[in-house]
Amino acid sequence: MKNLIAVLFVLLALFVGVNIGGYFYQSPLIKYLSNITYEVSNDGFSIVEPKINGTTVYLVGECRVISFDVTQDQAYSIQRGIERSVGTRPLTHDIMKDILDVFDVRILNIRIDRYEDDIYFATIFLQRADKALELDARPSDSIAIALRTHTPLYFRSSIMQLKGIYIC
Repeated sequence: MKNLIAVLFVLLALFVGVNIGGYFYQSPLIKYLSNITYEVSNDGFSIVEPKINGTTVYLVGECRVISFDVTQDQAYSIQRGIERSVGTRPLTHDIMKDILDVFDVRILNIRIDRYEDDIYFATIFLQRADKALELDARPSDSIAIALRTHTPLYFRSSIMQLKGIYIC
């Protein structure tokens, strides 16, 4: 079991580092909970639908849209997730989905939940049997994983109201 967790942690570590605007942030393991039934409340969050145009990601929900730019690699992975296509060679997010499936790790929730210093932050909640894991992640990786695993993507409503552009 420790080997499985170590493998998952190493693979997820590929996603959780942030290098935005000259800042380097390596996400710590926020919580590791064992022997409990883990539930994630979505109070204060709304489901958003990701769209992409070039390297600009749009998250649409609550009659509002939030946009931010990503790298070409991230945009390509998100676009493939939206199209539900897998190329001749898998991308990192495709591999991550396969690992989660093989080891029976279930995604409980994916949400963009913070905005600090002009940077959005996301959290991925995972569970396997009676073990749960909460990871800090980049929104781009969170979106790509949510699309591949058919997991709804949640966005903090207060941030959507504050930062989103009204479109209805």
